[in-house]
This record gives sequence, structure tokens and C-alpha cells, in this order.
Amino acid sequence: MDTTTPDWPSLPDHLLASIAEQLPTRIDRLCLRAVCNSFRSSIPPPLKPASPHADLKITLPGLPPLVLVEFTFYAIKSLPSISNPNQIKYTWLVKSEELHNGKVRLEDPFSSRRLGIWDDWVPESEKLPESLNLLDYRVKEVAKAYRLEVFYQGKDINRRIPCVFGKAVVSSGHDASDDGFAVMTIIRGNVLMWRNVDKKWAIINVGYEDPLDVIYHNEKFFALMSTGVTVTVDSKSISVSQVAGPLQIEGLRIRSDLIKSFQDLFLIIKISVQSIQSFEFKVYKLDEEKREWVAVMDGLEDSVFFVGYDGSFTLSAEEFPGYKGNCVYINSGPFEVDPWSVF
Repeated sequence: MDTTTPDWPSLPDHLLASIAEQLPTRIDRLCLRAVCNSFRSSIPPPLKPASPHADLKITLPGLPPLVLVEFTFYAIKSLPSISNPNQIKYTWLVKSEELHNGKVRLEDPFSSRRLGIWDDWVPESEKLPESLNLLDYRVKEVAKAYRLEVFYQGKDINRRIPCVFGKAVVSSGHDASDDGFAVMTIIRGNVLMWRNVDKKWAIINVGYEDPLDVIYHNEKFFALMSTGVTVTVDSKSISVSQVAGPLQIEGLRIRSDLIKSFQDLFLIIKISVQSIQSFEFKVYKLDEEKREWVAVMDGLEDSVFFVGYDGSFTLSAEEFPGYKGNCVYINSGPFEVDPWSVF
């Protein structure tokens, strides 16, 4: 058996450049550059892109100007050092926004408060470090989220005001300058879509009342109704197609959320169980061939669902052992947080 250690620093520049080009996110490229001095000199630093939506202001009759804001969720995991391989490892989940001035704002994804301001109650050893050496931490981009905020233009100041219009979802693979770029949201009980091709809002006639959630999945927009009826909306033709019928749920529904995991689309419903004055979650997976939501009873031992006001995503409990599998961590809104619950 050949036990020779590979001579990574001697990899040719063109091979390193090819590897870097295949990496899906900017943080992956930064981690690759952090391996050694040779890698840093061979791989140019990735550009620090402002969000392609940072200057996108959208108007809607009867409302002040809205700006589309992008957030990125990162999982940051401490790695054991060579000198102390048994040290306790922590995993932090943070919500990040890149500002116009080049700074980064970090938030607690469950309370929308800025990290580092009100965390005196956190033990010093468990706090997110002020700086990250990418050789000591594994940083993984896990999701992006969007929301529409009010853009206030005053006499002496321009500022954004977080609004409670519900989350926005955007078409992936397009930036705000592409004709294929589109935004979907729910405002005042209507499903609306804004397209760059005509730069205006269209009210989508979904044929049902009480839309609850929207998501972009597998190159399609989905909208969920209060009955469980789910439709897709084609951003080019604005045509609507039903992909799942209604659901019969016993108990009082508190909230319903769409969440994607790889190629699957899930529906998570929080229900009040009045007899014992508690809550439970029911999980369904979309079967597009049968055109229905199918109840999921098992097989979720490795799944961690994060359900938030402006974005939902999943993590692997095996990959991130700081979180419990078969659990939902839920954020009810920008200022109110529910404790996570087990299915």
C-alpha cells in the first residue's frame, strides 16, 4: 500500500484554477485558498459580489417602495486542533447579509437580532468567535433567503425598514438583470409575481383563497393554499397548474410551510392538540405523479428542518450533530420565536 502523503502545494496552477471554478459558493473557494500559501498565490480571491438584487426597488400600488434583500445562512463548525483533538466542537448557525459598505451583518436566525449585541448570557467558550481562520472552522453555505422591505427615502437619510409582507422567493440561476428573473410573494392575501421582463407586478389568479406560503423548487414557483391545495406558476406565461389537492387535517392548524430538501418538496404543518394543550407537527412529501401530499411517518431520523419567516431549509443531523434529527426548529416571525419541537 502506498502511504506517501500527496504533495498538495505542488499542484499546477491550471489544475487548481479548474478545481476552484467547480466550487459552488464563494465561501468554498475561500476555504480552498486557506489550505496553504501556494494555494493562495495560485487561486485569485473571489470577488466580493454585492447581492445582484441589492439595488432592486419594486413598487406596488398603495405601498411605499420595496427593496429585495438577500440573506445567506451559514453553518460554522469548529474543528479539533492537532494539539487538542478531544476539545469540544461547536456548530453555529448564522444568518448573514452583505451590506453596501462591504461589511457583513450577522443575525441569530431564530430571533433576527444581531449577534454580539445581546449575548452576554452565552458562555464565553460557546460564543461565535470575532474572527474565523478557515483552517480551524468549517464554513458551509446552507441556504439563501429573501424578503421585501420598505425603502424609506427621507430628506436626510435613506434606510430600509423590515416589513411584514411575508417572505419573497426568486428564480434561481438568474440575477436581477436577466429577463428570466422573477420574484414571487404574498401580499394582502394575494399571490403576486414581479418579472424583470416587464418590470411590474401581476396578481396570480390561483383560483383558491388564503395563500399561505410560496417557494421556488426545481425551476418552478409553488404556492400553498390554506386547504393544502398546491399550485405551480410558470413565470413566463403566468399560467397556473394544480399539483396537489386539499388535505384533511384534524386539529387547529397554527401554520403551514413549504420546505425543499434536495429534489423533494415537503409540507410541514404545525397543529394545536387541544386535548393536551400542546403542539405537534405533521410532515408530507409532494408526489407530483399522484398529484397529492403523502404523509411521511419515518425515514426522517437524519433530517433537521429549519422553518423561518423569510426562508426554510434542511440540514443533516449526521453532518451537524449539534442539532437533533427528526426535529423542527421554528421561527414564528422576525421578533417572536417558538421553541423547537419533536415530531
